Amino acid sequence: MQVTVIIPVKNGAQTLEKCLSSIRKQTIENVEIIVLDSMSDDDGKEIALKYSAKIIEVPKGTFNHGLTRNTGMQHATGDLLFYTVQDAFLSENDLLEKMVKHFDDPQIMGVVGHQAVPHEKDKNPVLWYKRFSEPKIEIREIKDVEKFKNANQAAQQSLMAWDNVVAMYRKTALQEQPFAETQFAEDWIWSRDALMRGWKLIYDPSLVVYHYHHSGYRYAYKVAYAVNYHFYKYFNFKPQVPDLLMPLAKSIYHLGKNPELKLKEKLYWVSHNFLSKLGTFNSHVNFLIHNYFGGAKSIEKRYKKVCREIPLGNQKLVH
Repeated sequence: MQVTVIIPVKNGAQTLEKCLSSIRKQTIENVEIIVLDSMSDDDGKEIALKYSAKIIEVPKGTFNHGLTRNTGMQHATGDLLFYTVQDAFLSENDLLEKMVKHFDDPQIMGVVGHQAVPHEKDKNPVLWYKRFSEPKIEIREIKDVEKFKNANQAAQQSLMAWDNVVAMYRKTALQEQPFAETQFAEDWIWSRDALMRGWKLIYDPSLVVYHYHHSGYRYAYKVAYAVNYHFYKYFNFKPQVPDLLMPLAKSIYHLGKNPELKLKEKLYWVSHNFLSKLGTFNSHVNFLIHNYFGGAKSIEKRYKKVCREIPLGNQKLVH
């Protein structure tokens, strides 16, 4: 089956070459690459052309996490569509080949893998990826819709969890059920709706794509609020107040033990993790306060103020 890789891009020159290189190294031949470019003003287009990508222009102000990805689907010639992002790269050269094999079962409509943080000095060491258990493939389906609807939030989230950093779909499935018009959670919405249709999906944690955003206080706060807003709007999910002290204590412990880091680096990452976790904590608490006192209208008002623009991750280097 022919594979098309679809990547939304905006000023991604810093990371795009690594992403595209990992795709061109795949054991599958003749992979089509589509870059959905949101009017970049860096060298991203030249890099994309270097790797023989087809560039689709996304007019200024029109990017939408759901609809823009649908545009990629409409231009794709592949039978299977793999979605990722500009600052991710595939961990193994046969990742796409392994993913494609899952579609030998005609009932499988989508496959999702696992995103992880690479073991690199400019990435948060607390998040470095290290597999500690044998990956187990999960076949996800809903056999009883009412039972699913009545399940608790954690059980629903576990079944629906999806990630367009490392996901592959049958094109026919996306044509029948395109992504929703939304600025966040288009992957989770699609997964929920696909399962409700009775489709089968697969989660294969052995399929790893590396991805990282340098998350300071403001970025962590905005992303957490955007995620909570969309999860509440589409699924009626509410966040739990997270534990702030224990994760921070664990991060300090692991950073202190890390022999690869100098003292200055350890102090930097302690501060970084504190601010990032504090941003997420305050965002969750603020969301719950607005929900308690003002309901959906108050949440909507706060969301429009905090997330007037889609939060964009960056790759800040440590010096």
